[in-house]
Amino acid sequence: METLKFKVESKKQKVISAALLIVGGGLIGLVNGFFGAGGGMLAVPLLTFCGKLPEKHSHATALLVILPLSIVTAIVYLLHGIWDGNIFEPTLIGVLIGGLIGASALKKLGTMSVTVAFYILMITVGLKMVM
Repeated sequence: METLKFKVESKKQKVISAALLIVGGGLIGLVNGFFGAGGGMLAVPLLTFCGKLPEKHSHATALLVILPLSIVTAIVYLLHGIWDGNIFEPTLIGVLIGGLIGASALKKLGTMSVTVAFYILMITVGLKMVM
């Protein structure tokens, strides 16, 4: 199990880091609210580079940050009637199963494997969106 090692930061560094996390969090909320997803893809690098968390901890923390954000976004979409009830249940079942498998895999895989897989996914999705 990885342990967190925190460097001693000056007060100025802590303020800058907190400001970057707040601004980055705002951008993540904007992306997630606008597109209905994608905030986690931005949260992981933010937490890794600005929050100075190890990669695995960034993934886990991103999930915890995105959960309430996704709930709020979903409520807004529901209130505006922007959803399809016919595909909700089957998709939910798949997402729950995939989430359990993914969370188990994250715990078992090495940090480098998780990092490489994440960035390959980001590049692939980015290329797909451009094409």
